[in-house]
Amino acid sequence: MLRTSHPQTLTSWEVEYMGLLILKKGKEALDLAKLRWLLQNPLSKAVVNELLEKDESGSFRVEELLDSYPERPPSLSWFSFQAANKVLGALREALTIPPERFKQALKHPDIRRTIINALLTINEYGVQTPQRFHAPLMIVWNLTWRCNLRCKHCYQDAGPLRGDKSSNELTLSQKLDAIRQIADSLVPTLSFSGGEPLMDPDFWQIAEEARNQGIYLSLNTNGTLLTDEAAAKLVDLGFAYVGISLDSPTSEFHDEFRGVPGAWQRTVQGIKRLAHSPVSTVLSFTVTKYNYQTLPQVFALAQDLGVDKVMVYNFIPTGRGHYSAQLDLTPEQREEVLKMMYDYSASGGSVCSTAPQLGRVCYEFGHPEYIPLAHTGPGRAQQLAVLAQIIGGCGVGRAYLALQPDGRITPCVYMPDIEIGHITRDTIADVWTRSELLKSLASHQGLKGHCGICEYAAVCGGCRARAYAYFGDLKAPDPGCIKNRDYYWAAVGSSEEFCVQKDVPSLQTGTV
Repeated sequence: MLRTSHPQTLTSWEVEYMGLLILKKGKEALDLAKLRWLLQNPLSKAVVNELLEKDESGSFRVEELLDSYPERPPSLSWFSFQAANKVLGALREALTIPPERFKQALKHPDIRRTIINALLTINEYGVQTPQRFHAPLMIVWNLTWRCNLRCKHCYQDAGPLRGDKSSNELTLSQKLDAIRQIADSLVPTLSFSGGEPLMDPDFWQIAEEARNQGIYLSLNTNGTLLTDEAAAKLVDLGFAYVGISLDSPTSEFHDEFRGVPGAWQRTVQGIKRLAHSPVSTVLSFTVTKYNYQTLPQVFALAQDLGVDKVMVYNFIPTGRGHYSAQLDLTPEQREEVLKMMYDYSASGGSVCSTAPQLGRVCYEFGHPEYIPLAHTGPGRAQQLAVLAQIIGGCGVGRAYLALQPDGRITPCVYMPDIEIGHITRDTIADVWTRSELLKSLASHQGLKGHCGICEYAAVCGGCRARAYAYFGDLKAPDPGCIKNRDYYWAAVGSSEEFCVQKDVPSLQTGTV
């Protein structure tokens, strides 16, 4: 049982932390071989084993260490205390956090879950490239099929165009049980999505329970329902991150894409209500063939609105998007977008993306000081290069899981029809450890096309959801990458109107 104290408001470094520990000594880069030796030698294993011992109450010894930091708890050996304390001290120095604030942060349940998850991961898997974790670092919960917009690309096929499916959704009691199970499974981060989560009548009660469990909370919303009251509630509940969808610097395209006149204006007002709050406010931009050239203007608008970051989402032709597959970028257009994101980051802007190819682009475009980490924007290469190899790229099956409105557990929100369990009959831990499909997705073995031979596989691996949407094969090449352009054009042909999941010849492992 995880020890919990009343959660405190997270600072910006904790918002960016998102469950990632940076191990760094001075200004030296920590290479993969050194990290493996550091964490897998017999002495380190002995320390990890001691930290993972449980006391009479069922708490891990490491929790006693975090309670007493920087002092030694009586139950911990001197050697294990010294080793663990040095790691924590190095982490604090790398993040430039004042000692007292760092001490307070170590008491926060989501950070504790991350640390325990990391220790259990080392104990079970060692250091891998890419790394599979003891438990997901994040669960994205598509809370409801309700939505007030009619978006062309909706992977969930939510809202009025779907019809009323709310009777199939989990009950309030089942949702609250799911929150407690997520907390008990050592999952540090929960992201509410939809549909439109703010349309779920249970949302605020569920969010409050998640807050009480000390889970790191984020929300993805279309922003049209972000009234002053709703924004204040999100702040009071300690939401760390809110992503708000805006697909154009002007209203015409956004309103047509989202299917409701006036949506752009209401979304912009919602962004303004949160932009200068303690919540990390993120402009979420779904990139398509018809709006990608406006991305620089969207970056400028984001700065004018005062948001903290821009999140560039892939369009994946699944759900309702299956019928609008022509919206997808060509590989050549996506390469332009990746370059725009890289340039924006390198010039000081803050950008994330669900496109795993951002990792490859940052290597290839070659600014020596920058490298991406797990879909985030570039960070300092000397500090993060080794983590990019471990955590970078598509997190499906390794660090991430999705929960559907009716309780089905799926590998990814962009794979809504692949059920691997159900929250009312299966535990998250059992699904995570026993699903052969997740184990297969976690491994790069058997990837086809250029993905199977790519030198950047550790920091990318391709988008498995895109591969599945196009070819019906989770190991198929990601046709969104420039290195798989032949597969994209074979699927699309010369027509602007095409259907996904065509049979494409020569989907062989490791072929170009």
